[in-house]
Amino acid sequence: MLFRPSKLPDCVRIRPPLFDPSFPYIIFWSQKSGCTTVVKWFFAQLGLLDEALAYSNWIHDYEGQVFKKRKFYRREVAEALNAGTHTAIKVVRDPMARAPSSFLVLAERGAVLERRHHWSQDHWGLVNQWLTERGKPTEPGLTFLDHLEMVKEYEAREPHTINQHLSPQFVAGEEQYLKDVIPIETFAEWVEGLAGTDGIKPIDMASISESRHHHQVTERRTKQFAEGAETIPVARGAFANGKFPSSKVFINDRTRPLIREAYKADFDAYGHLYGH
Repeated sequence: MLFRPSKLPDCVRIRPPLFDPSFPYIIFWSQKSGCTTVVKWFFAQLGLLDEALAYSNWIHDYEGQVFKKRKFYRREVAEALNAGTHTAIKVVRDPMARAPSSFLVLAERGAVLERRHHWSQDHWGLVNQWLTERGKPTEPGLTFLDHLEMVKEYEAREPHTINQHLSPQFVAGEEQYLKDVIPIETFAEWVEGLAGTDGIKPIDMASISESRHHHQVTERRTKQFAEGAETIPVARGAFANGKFPSSKVFINDRTRPLIREAYKADFDAYGHLYGH
């Protein structure tokens, strides 16, 4: 009889990895870390990609509402991890690049949609509360500096108490299961090396890499943030038209140490992969 843990490990409870008994890998990943490509590749390996996209163009709908909804899914993952029957890996993104990219999601169209609830709407409620508590106006929006301070404060109280698109990638306890950590920046090369082994199918990565997560960066919008981007308030859904500044303008000498503080867990765990 398989061991059934009385309590799920946090790495399964907080972010259930991708798992199927027939597939040799258990794949951990985080939001805003190339997750759409990873999920599509996983479903393609299982022969479920067409079914998933027929269910919804947004691959995460099928993932969350169908695939991971099966009974005892999380317990099966925990059992496989404890039994060591599958190779557990994690796909990560450079935390320095992920921080401003995550921040810009707060300016996406989802934050102002009326017909469909989006997680960012809840987060903006927390933002306004956080700003008000500090005597700051809510009307202009949130600066990147304030965002980093907010993430840092919430993580200091209790890890992963803000939305997973904004919280660190690292989840305590997962490291005991992982056999490898793969940067999303080299994920295509990693899967290419796997093709033909352990029943892994070759997949055209270019065909599955397109995502609505990808912001359309424009020169005009980037110029608006060229000077002091970290101090410019960004309002809820400010870029609902899909035109974004480059997230790179938010990374400078002033913000680098603050990003390191807010996402210390990620830099401690994965920084060496990126020379940090």
